[in-house]
Amino acid sequence: MDTKLLDKWLNGTHSAEDLQKLETDPAFAAYQKIDRFSKQIEIPEFDTEASLAAVKDKIGQTKQKNTKVRTLPLLLKIAAVLVIVFATYMLAVGSSTNVQTQFAETITIALPDTSEVVLNENSEISYKKNSWDESRELSLTGEAFFKVAKGKKFTVQTPNGDVTVLGTEFNVTSNGTDFSVSCYEGLVAVTHKGKTANVAAGNHLTIENGELISSAVYVNKPEWVGNESSYNDVLITNVLQDLERKYNITVAAQNIDVTLRFTGSFTHKDLEAALQTITLPLGLTYAIESEKNVIISPTQATK
Repeated sequence: MDTKLLDKWLNGTHSAEDLQKLETDPAFAAYQKIDRFSKQIEIPEFDTEASLAAVKDKIGQTKQKNTKVRTLPLLLKIAAVLVIVFATYMLAVGSSTNVQTQFAETITIALPDTSEVVLNENSEISYKKNSWDESRELSLTGEAFFKVAKGKKFTVQTPNGDVTVLGTEFNVTSNGTDFSVSCYEGLVAVTHKGKTANVAAGNHLTIENGELISSAVYVNKPEWVGNESSYNDVLITNVLQDLERKYNITVAAQNIDVTLRFTGSFTHKDLEAALQTITLPLGLTYAIESEKNVIISPTQATK
């Protein structure tokens, strides 16, 4: 969480934009609950004059001062203890577990219900471990393959849409505007901008120009788990974006038809081999300009 934005919110100097940014962090909900609870704790009104007169009548001036000094601080201490106890509880329950991968790194995460997540490179998931039994929800940025244990509703939240299941195996990609879901077992429900579609096992759903496009998958798990990326009639621009992420390079597409579609796969282990398998079937050529830069262009026709 951005501590500077949190400080501004605590001090009441935040803007509407600051609040929007904070609300994207799952951990911020815990702070909001603490704030709402603390505002509900009110110190009872204390009529100083009336209380002082009553005390004078009974025990005299000296004890009056002691009673006045001690009663109000005691109430404050009790309120402070309650806030601290509640805050500790809410932070424990509401705190999120975050897992992030770097370039060329994939890891497997076991969730509290024995569900399994294989997180692809340059990706991140966030979930609340302590309240998982009540709500099986997590957020994803990037790509992950899920093996979900049967049980309550399981929801994957992404910036582009949500995927909801009960128990199944599926893959979700959410990078920038790229959003796709492949189902390998069971049934998943995909929601994108108010539109919902069911994706059965053996099917793939992707978003193109705001529309939900369905196609078939012929494997039992995503190829990237085995260090390959496979495609069935996918726009070349999307394939090249994946290539950039897999190899941490920049690809410059010069004068190519952006409506070209690619069917095939490329390896994550050899850039030269990957470039050949992408370009040759589409009549394209490539040039590796440097370790981090590649140019792809149409093949020049021979005379």
